[in-house]
Amino acid sequence: MAVPDPPAKPAQAADAAAGSPARAGAPPSHRAEAIAATAASSAKVTAGTAPYVTRPTRWTVFLRTFVPWQLWRFVRINAKMIRIIRRPRTSRR
Repeated sequence: MAVPDPPAKPAQAADAAAGSPARAGAPPSHRAEAIAATAASSAKVTAGTAPYVTRPTRWTVFLRTFVPWQLWRFVRINAKMIRIIRRPRTSRR
């Protein structure tokens, strides 16, 4: 007994009916057009069109925009770099 194929999504059905240029057997020029069309449509991804995109919390946004916190991080990271640079160079033989 043969198992039927799962139903295609509407976009896949429309592509199949129109003879999608993204098929592996399509000429290279059609594949390039399909890739360009896909890239153009994927460039429009926003939080509204892709609700699974992670959004920062209010606390994260606050820390990213709070100038005293950014200055403190800047000083701390630079102090750490200076400590690493001034560390004596000893070889482990």
